[in-house]
Parts: sequence; structure tokens; C-alpha cells
Amino acid sequence: MKLAIYGAGGLGREVLLLAQQIEKQAHRWDGLIFIDDISPNRDVKGIPVVSFDQALTQHIEVVIAVGEPSLRAQLADKTASHHLALATLIHPDVTVTECTRVGPGCVLAKGVYLSCDVTLGSNVYMQPNASVGHDAQVGDHVVISTFVTTGGNVVIGDRVFIGMSAVLQQKITVGNDAIIGMGAVVFNDIREEGIALGNPARVMRNNDEKRVFKSL
Repeated sequence: MKLAIYGAGGLGREVLLLAQQIEKQAHRWDGLIFIDDISPNRDVKGIPVVSFDQALTQHIEVVIAVGEPSLRAQLADKTASHHLALATLIHPDVTVTECTRVGPGCVLAKGVYLSCDVTLGSNVYMQPNASVGHDAQVGDHVVISTFVTTGGNVVIGDRVFIGMSAVLQQKITVGNDAIIGMGAVVFNDIREEGIALGNPARVMRNNDEKRVFKSL
């Protein structure tokens, strides 16, 4: 079986590096490919880039490598509709205890820390050195950026984006499709589709388009 990395941009190259680090520890895949529906039929870092339809001719599992939560959800649904499995990639140095649940399709980069009794939904991307506190519940298709720290008993909804170095106090809830900006310090609940910025973090406007990178 090959690993198909869905997304050949910067995040895709990060996932490629992680996959190669995993392969050094234990052989898991028979090869690696990128999927890019916009610009296929090329190479990235010596790895072939194909369209989704071309990838379907091969025996693959898929990992989503885009940083836009709503697009992560769309690509995961597309993958599932073709009865393809989502691959879970965990850096060899990351410890996942028996009391922690990690859903399918999650990517846990080097330095990620999950405390006890944490639940991650499906297709969650945690970048290097992100930390999630005890008893936290993280929804599906969430992106938790580098150096994010959450306290215990935090509840994070689906398709949430948390920017670099943000800090979330214990026992807060973040609604679906919310965005927490980089460096934000969150002391209160964030409503669905809220865009929260600053220290202390305040909701500045709504994420009506359900897009991160056009909103910030």
C-alpha cells in the first residue's frame, strides 16, 4: 500500500517529512505519492504528483495535508466516498497513552503532547510542539498550530483553526468553525464561527465564509 498525501504545498511537504521519519523507524508503505487536483503530473521533492482520479488506480491510504479546516473536511468526505481509508501519522517521538483516543486521519508532528484522557476526532492536524491538556475533547478536521497550549477539560468543536502560540484556559468551549488567531489568550468560550483575536481574546467578527486564510 502507498501513502497518498492529499496536498502538495508547504503542509504537504511537512507531511512528507513526517512520513519519511516514520519510515525510518518501521517500514509502513510501499511508496509515497502526492495528490493535487489543480497541478498534477509533476514531482515535488522527488515524489510524483497525481490527480485524485489517477491515485484511484493505485492501492492507497490517504492523509489530508491542507491547513484549511473546511477543505480538510471536504477532502476527507471525498476520500470516504471512494471507500479509501484515512491514514494516521504520529511522529515516533510522540507518546499516545492507552487512555487517549486519536481518531482516523490525525497527524501528530514532532513534539506534540497529549495529556491523559484526551479525545481527538478524525482528521485533526497538530503541528510541532502543540499541547493539549487532560480530558480535552477535540472535534473533527481541527488544525492546532505550532506551540498552541490548551488547559484541561477544553472542548473544541469541528473545523476549528487555532493559530500559532495561542493559549486556551481550562474548561472553555470553542464552537464549530471558529478561528483563534495567533498569540491569542483565550479566557472565555468562543461561539460558533467566531474569530477571536488578542490578549485577552475577543470575538472581532464572524467567520461567515467558513474560511481561515481569507478571514485573518
